[in-house]
Amino acid sequence: MKSIQSKFTVLMISGLLTMSLLLGGICLVYAVYESTENLKTTLNTVCEEQTIRMDNQLDTVKQAATIIYNYARSRLTSLEDLQDEDFRKEYTDQVCSLAVNVTDHTEGTLGVYFRYNPELTGPKDGFFWAKNDIKSGLKKSMTTDLTEYGEKDVEKTCWYYQPVNAGKPIWTSSYYNETIGVEMISYGIPFYLGKTLVGVMGIDMDFSYLVDLAQEGAIYENGRGNLVDMNKRVVYYRNAGDNEFEIRTLDISDHFYNTLKKADTNQGKLLPFSYKGKHSHMSYQTLNNGMKYVLLAPVTETNRPKNHLLMVILLVTCSILIGYLCFTIYMTKKIVQPLKQLNAAAKEIADGNMDVSIECNTNDEVKTLTESIQQMAQNLKAYVKEINGLVYRDGLTGVKNKMYYYEYIKSLSEEAQKQPYTIVVFKVTGLAGVNKTRGRKCGDELIVTACGIICRVFSHSPIFRIGGDEFVAFLKGNDYMKCGELLREFEDLSSDVTLVSAPDIAVRIVYGTAQSADGTEPYEEVFCRADEEKDQKKKGM
Repeated sequence: MKSIQSKFTVLMISGLLTMSLLLGGICLVYAVYESTENLKTTLNTVCEEQTIRMDNQLDTVKQAATIIYNYARSRLTSLEDLQDEDFRKEYTDQVCSLAVNVTDHTEGTLGVYFRYNPELTGPKDGFFWAKNDIKSGLKKSMTTDLTEYGEKDVEKTCWYYQPVNAGKPIWTSSYYNETIGVEMISYGIPFYLGKTLVGVMGIDMDFSYLVDLAQEGAIYENGRGNLVDMNKRVVYYRNAGDNEFEIRTLDISDHFYNTLKKADTNQGKLLPFSYKGKHSHMSYQTLNNGMKYVLLAPVTETNRPKNHLLMVILLVTCSILIGYLCFTIYMTKKIVQPLKQLNAAAKEIADGNMDVSIECNTNDEVKTLTESIQQMAQNLKAYVKEINGLVYRDGLTGVKNKMYYYEYIKSLSEEAQKQPYTIVVFKVTGLAGVNKTRGRKCGDELIVTACGIICRVFSHSPIFRIGGDEFVAFLKGNDYMKCGELLREFEDLSSDVTLVSAPDIAVRIVYGTAQSADGTEPYEEVFCRADEEKDQKKKGM
């Protein structure tokens, strides 16, 4: 199998052997110019592409934080509600549940927080969930007492006061979080009702993850990708071989600072950079968080291809110039054509067509790449299908989860033609006692067994697990008409059920029902009636 590298090697050797004799000195000048332009294009392109990659990561975190903020904002209508401790606890738990779920599925994040204005609530009210590292899961962490630290305690409170002082969502400067021992940056959103500050919510991002992305853009052996904080006038970077938590820093000179301050980018030019007598070419871009991404390529390494080319040109002959031109056209077409086909197929995959068929008649790395992309498309298709199923399904029981429940409630209000329905609210009693005395494994079996009974009777109706021991079933159509019959069947079926692993533990389920005869009554009122009936039955047990 002839590789692409072999084909290009043959092409370049043929070109070098033909160009020098006819072009002579013109080729020398052209080679210098072309090498410089190629370096400029490569350095600027890599810098721009890596900036886009880092901006995409920053935007992903920003979007995740905005989702949490919009959810929190939609659930709070007045400041008076926050004075009610029961409401505040329920509201905080709801926001926390969404925040943890969203943050856990956002790459590069280390934590999520929502802290209330200490003038409205307690100085530690809110929540803070954090990871030990970006590969672990979120865990509940201790919140900082905002009355113990002020704005000058940047390492302790910049995630709170910087967004508040800005009056708008912002990225903070990098800081060291002593609670989890990691350098990070935060995207904080101040939460206002009217002109009153409710609090600040945000997502923490592992700063070393961003530094790694910067270094991944480095080209040449000793090239380097740097992040520059213009406010602190500090350069952040990492060398090959550094451990995953080590971030190196340098103070920037006035000249370097003024160069970066002139514009958001180097505007396509190759800029000089020198440090301790070592000279480099520089390209830079501005990230969405205000930092500068500076890509350095050492002059000694960038000049190697150019110097080599100039030396070879002086030795080549011009006897096969015409043959080289014909050969170049032939080889270029042969190499580029399958790449064009592969590019077209990749665009279809990017547009969401995972069933694309890619054909390749070559016998080199392009064919291998084609087969890999074909397999990747099939894997992506399977992953998307799997993820869509997991997002809305309860991991323990297999029924629909609380997130799907909220979507279903929303769909009820948006139905063009309302239908009558009955809801049945179930509660599995004794779960806390079983968990305490017999362990969570036994408690899980209790929930699964109870859910099995519910699903067996109401098999044609959507069932949701909305809490640890609570389920809701929606009865429409034929099940709505047979509601009484189904409930009697449920009572018969659940009257004498015990756990398989613990026959002394009975499965007891109380329920409450409520009906919306025409489907137009607000769902919250229907649910409250069913929930109250369920609670009354529980008290009567």
